[in-house]
Amino acid sequence: MADTTDDPGPTRDRLLAAVRAAVLERPLAELTPSEVARRAGVHRVTFYRHWPDLDAATLDAFAEELDRLSAVDDDAVAGRTDPAGLAQVYDGTLEGALTTILRERAAYRRLFAWPAFAERARTTLRARAQRMVDTLTAAGHDVPGADGVAADVLAGASTAALAGWAASDDDDVARRRDEIVAQLPSWWPRAGTL
Repeated sequence: MADTTDDPGPTRDRLLAAVRAAVLERPLAELTPSEVARRAGVHRVTFYRHWPDLDAATLDAFAEELDRLSAVDDDAVAGRTDPAGLAQVYDGTLEGALTTILRERAAYRRLFAWPAFAERARTTLRARAQRMVDTLTAAGHDVPGADGVAADVLAGASTAALAGWAASDDDDVARRRDEIVAQLPSWWPRAGTL
């Protein structure tokens, strides 16, 4: 459950940062809302004003992080019609997400095994995929399933690929990025191509 208070500002941000830091250090099952609140410098009651439990706070903390990681630079995409240039933007975003998952692998292993997080990741990645589909179609490129099917397929595959990366012991980000890009549909633009 997302934060529903009127103050989504600094206190919530401190709590989310405390959740992320704590989960990177120890499994979620070993943590308590009181410990997270103490790390954030707030009272436990303040924690409960934002979330009903630690699971909800953790879901928000890492889903927001994944949203930030998968965000595509609006300026880099704005007005672009060349598929290869768009592909470079998306490839760079993918590489950034893989790098962060590698750096925080223990936490992301646990998170992707959690169905609520995997679904939230899929939803976030679907929005990103639909944006690319919309950008390509607006530029006059044919995208089969542009009405939503293409984004659904991309989101499911992307979520599985990121979860697989988190579960692996591989540390070659560039190779994994290239392997994921190679699996994208034939209509997906490739960097360095027309």
